[in-house]
Amino acid sequence: MKWSKRHKKTFGKKTRETDATQGSFRYPPKPDSYYTKIEGQCRWCGKMIMNEDGTINSRRNWHEDCSEEYMFYYHSGATRQKVYERDLGKCNYCGDITTRWELDHINPLSEQKNVPRDKMDWSYWSMENLQTLCYKCHKKKSGKEISEKFKLKREDKKKVNWKKIKGLFE
Repeated sequence: MKWSKRHKKTFGKKTRETDATQGSFRYPPKPDSYYTKIEGQCRWCGKMIMNEDGTINSRRNWHEDCSEEYMFYYHSGATRQKVYERDLGKCNYCGDITTRWELDHINPLSEQKNVPRDKMDWSYWSMENLQTLCYKCHKKKSGKEISEKFKLKREDKKKVNWKKIKGLFE
């Protein structure tokens, strides 16, 4: 996927504190180099971008491979395009081929909720954790995940010793 006019030019403008994607478990944490103000430094890998003659290319802020990786992680259109190229719209559960397919995380992103930035598991955003599902199978899978999550919460509430808690207030 190529950069287009709709992609904002944020070089040197954003900081970790002003970046809306930071703090959301929906997106992986951006590297420190993303917030660079050094011209010619790649915003993804942090390495300098060199011209063929060995001088620093101060007109660019991304290596080609780095920009594709960034787009995959932070732009859903690029993510969907890569997954479609791999699966061709075939449901991973029932095998139906559909034009109205949905992108699903095999391990739900909600498992990364409240995980500190330095302990986040990047595999949750990788191609290996993404699959194509038809609407019906995706709805079924998501419903099952939600019911299991609430079942665990109910079990945790049952483990609370209410007599001990009541005794604290007497």
